[in-house]
Amino acid sequence: MKYILVGLLLAIPALAEWQWEGREEVRRARMEAMREVSRARSDARRELYQAQREVRRSMYEARREAERETRQARDEWSREMRRAAREWRDAWR
Repeated sequence: MKYILVGLLLAIPALAEWQWEGREEVRRARMEAMREVSRARSDARRELYQAQREVRRSMYEARREAERETRQARDEWSREMRRAAREWRDAWR
Protein backbone atom coordinates (compact mmCIF):
# COMPACT_ATOMS: atom_id res chain seq x y z
CA MET A 1 0.00 0.00 0.00
CA LYS A 2 2.86 2.27 0.88
CA TYR A 3 4.39 1.73 -2.58
CA ILE A 4 1.10 2.56 -4.29
CA LEU A 5 0.86 5.76 -2.30
CA VAL A 6 4.46 6.70 -3.18
CA GLY A 7 3.78 5.84 -6.82
CA LEU A 8 0.70 8.04 -6.83
CA LEU A 9 2.58 10.87 -5.19
CA LEU A 10 5.23 10.61 -7.91
CA ALA A 11 2.65 10.25 -10.70
CA ILE A 12 0.42 13.19 -9.69
CA PRO A 13 2.96 15.89 -10.62
CA ALA A 14 3.58 14.13 -13.93
CA LEU A 15 -0.17 14.02 -14.59
CA ALA A 16 -0.49 17.66 -13.61
CA GLU A 17 2.34 18.57 -15.99
CA TRP A 18 0.65 16.63 -18.76
CA GLN A 19 -2.58 18.50 -18.10
CA TRP A 20 -0.78 21.86 -18.23
CA GLU A 21 0.86 20.88 -21.51
CA GLY A 22 -2.57 20.14 -22.92
CA ARG A 23 -3.84 23.51 -21.74
CA GLU A 24 -0.87 25.24 -23.34
CA GLU A 25 -1.57 23.51 -26.66
CA VAL A 26 -5.21 24.50 -26.47
CA ARG A 27 -4.24 28.08 -25.62
CA ARG A 28 -1.81 28.22 -28.55
CA ALA A 29 -4.43 26.78 -30.92
CA ARG A 30 -7.02 29.28 -29.65
CA MET A 31 -4.62 32.19 -30.11
CA GLU A 32 -3.78 31.03 -33.64
CA ALA A 33 -7.51 30.77 -34.44
CA MET A 34 -8.06 34.27 -33.07
CA ARG A 35 -5.19 35.61 -35.21
CA GLU A 36 -6.69 33.91 -38.25
CA VAL A 37 -10.10 35.44 -37.53
CA SER A 38 -8.48 38.84 -37.11
CA ARG A 39 -6.63 38.42 -40.41
CA ALA A 40 -9.84 37.38 -42.16
CA ARG A 41 -11.69 40.40 -40.75
CA SER A 42 -8.99 42.81 -41.85
CA ASP A 43 -8.91 41.24 -45.33
CA ALA A 44 -12.69 41.50 -45.59
CA ARG A 45 -12.58 45.12 -44.39
CA ARG A 46 -9.84 45.94 -46.92
CA GLU A 47 -11.85 44.35 -49.75
CA LEU A 48 -14.97 46.24 -48.64
CA TYR A 49 -13.15 49.57 -48.67
CA GLN A 50 -11.67 48.81 -52.08
CA ALA A 51 -15.11 47.91 -53.46
CA GLN A 52 -16.55 51.12 -52.02
CA ARG A 53 -13.77 53.15 -53.65
CA GLU A 54 -14.43 51.45 -56.99
CA VAL A 55 -18.17 52.14 -56.73
CA ARG A 56 -17.54 55.80 -55.86
CA ARG A 57 -15.12 56.11 -58.77
CA SER A 58 -17.52 54.52 -61.26
CA MET A 59 -20.41 56.68 -59.98
CA TYR A 60 -18.26 59.79 -60.34
CA GLU A 61 -17.28 58.80 -63.88
CA ALA A 62 -20.89 58.02 -64.82
CA ARG A 63 -22.08 61.35 -63.37
CA ARG A 64 -19.32 63.22 -65.21
CA GLU A 65 -20.18 61.48 -68.48
CA ALA A 66 -23.91 62.19 -68.02
CA GLU A 67 -23.14 65.87 -67.38
CA ARG A 68 -20.96 65.99 -70.50
CA GLU A 69 -23.66 64.36 -72.62
CA THR A 70 -26.31 66.71 -71.20
CA ARG A 71 -24.13 69.72 -71.96
CA GLN A 72 -23.53 68.47 -75.52
CA ALA A 73 -27.26 67.88 -76.04
CA ARG A 74 -28.05 71.38 -74.69
CA ASP A 75 -25.43 72.94 -76.96
CA GLU A 76 -26.72 71.01 -79.96
CA TRP A 77 -30.31 72.02 -79.16
CA SER A 78 -29.22 75.67 -78.87
CA ARG A 79 -27.48 75.49 -82.24
CA GLU A 80 -30.55 73.91 -83.83
CA MET A 81 -32.83 76.58 -82.36
CA ARG A 82 -30.57 79.40 -83.56
CA ARG A 83 -30.42 77.81 -87.02
CA ALA A 84 -34.21 77.41 -87.10
CA ALA A 85 -34.68 81.04 -85.99
CA ARG A 86 -32.25 82.21 -88.67
CA GLU A 87 -34.11 80.19 -91.33
CA TRP A 88 -37.41 81.68 -90.21
CA ARG A 89 -36.04 85.21 -90.36
CA ASP A 90 -34.57 84.58 -93.80
CA ALA A 91 -37.86 83.08 -94.98
CA TRP A 92 -39.84 86.16 -93.90
CA ARG A 93 -37.54 88.64 -95.60
